[in-house]
Amino acid sequence: MNIMRDDNKKAIGLNITKPIHTIAEETKHGVQLKEADEKLNNSEKYSGIKIESSFNGIAITDKQGNFEYVNDFFLKIIDWPEKEIIGQSFMKIFPEAAQEFIQECWKEFQKGIEIPYLTMIRSKSGEIRYIHVSHSKAEIGGKKHYVSIIKDIPGKKKLEGFPENKKLELALKESEDMYRDIFENAIDAMYINDIDGYILNVNKAGLRGLGCSAEDIIGTHASRWFTPESTRLTMGTVRKKILGKLIEDPMIRQVITKGGEKRWVEIRSRVIKKGDSILGYHGIARDVTEKTELEQKLKESEAKYRELFENAQDAMYVLDTRGNFLKLNQVGLRILGCTKDEVIGTNISKWLTQESSKLVKERREKWKSGETVDKMDILELVGKNGEHRWIEIKTRHIKDGGRTIEIHGIARDVTENIILKHELKNSNRQRKLLCYLIKGTRGGKTRTLILRHLTDRSYNAHQLAKALNIDYKTVRHHLEVLVKNGIVTKDNGGYSTLYFISKNIQSDLNEFNSELL
Repeated sequence: MNIMRDDNKKAIGLNITKPIHTIAEETKHGVQLKEADEKLNNSEKYSGIKIESSFNGIAITDKQGNFEYVNDFFLKIIDWPEKEIIGQSFMKIFPEAAQEFIQECWKEFQKGIEIPYLTMIRSKSGEIRYIHVSHSKAEIGGKKHYVSIIKDIPGKKKLEGFPENKKLELALKESEDMYRDIFENAIDAMYINDIDGYILNVNKAGLRGLGCSAEDIIGTHASRWFTPESTRLTMGTVRKKILGKLIEDPMIRQVITKGGEKRWVEIRSRVIKKGDSILGYHGIARDVTEKTELEQKLKESEAKYRELFENAQDAMYVLDTRGNFLKLNQVGLRILGCTKDEVIGTNISKWLTQESSKLVKERREKWKSGETVDKMDILELVGKNGEHRWIEIKTRHIKDGGRTIEIHGIARDVTENIILKHELKNSNRQRKLLCYLIKGTRGGKTRTLILRHLTDRSYNAHQLAKALNIDYKTVRHHLEVLVKNGIVTKDNGGYSTLYFISKNIQSDLNEFNSELL
């Protein structure tokens, strides 16, 4: 829609009797209007508004409330020339009697409360007219703007000839009737309380939600319909509002129906003021019982999981897909000998031996390529203090839409089992070695005599040669064989080398005692 006026076209194209500066000003004004119209046409939302509201007055203001665009119907309704409106505050068209009401409506609208209303305007000639106003918000050219659509009040001619106070009274009555209809038929529960918390009004949705009639609730205190805990929280909220402090919005409270059923509601409320005095509270409540109960069950489930996770007998951990720790329980922290802050965010490879890190890397590569990976494996850890421990791990991949998002694992400390197996393995090897050195080779009897003497105490080579009445070189030869195989240990301190039974062979040697003796 081209919003350049016919009179502007005449001024630009036909009327050459006007002064040059007047023609220039009007040309500039026409260009500005054309640019505004182009911006409006480029906005899909506002193009729709222009089509749907082609028989209504349309005005667009900036966020300060200054007119940026008005259509022909708007100008016709308010009876003001365009040049005296564009760039001016919207308050210009309202009479003094309506300005306080309009300021309140403007504040409500900026808070996001878009409630239509009836009011009066003043034409340039001073005539009072009555209109129905509705608002919406949107962006034009990346900036916030407000769109107002106005309609003539049906029957406005009936107001002609009435005194001004009577006209205002009738307009307010029509506005009240519209508000009452919105209030009563709203989808969500709506209520009004006085300053002391006594209920003055509740709409149909509120009565249905509480399962009661207006007679049951009007005049009762709000605490009658809240659980004790919700009453305590609500009274605290009311006190904060009176003191002008920031409060939670919306707030979740639990109400009790007439039949005793407990329901959860999400409440948004505002203070009703007259000047600086608080008259009461207006609120909107939405039933969120199902949502709240699901959230509560989720919290309980998470709490149980957290309890299980933190107090499990085995180490439990969560890794991201790159192997970085997201969580580690207390058992895991004790195994590593560190605090949560020292491990969370670090990569698991930091706490593994080189061989185990290689194993983890191979497992990850197999998983990425789609190969089957054993859910159980044994890894060797290195704690903060350098201590080595072995863990048996079981892992599973947590997926979302087929994509792995986390890796959950359970790790059992099997260090003692690994050490015992290692010792048993060594013991078996040593037993076989003893059998070989004592029974399976030449000189076994001599070595048996040497071990028999070393079982009681340590000797040097000369002492053993003398005690056994054997050649010194022969004794030295057999001692070196025993030292080389870890059966005997030597100490080079002092004037001569002392020999004694190795600690790691002592238990096995005891089993051979009968044979040695």
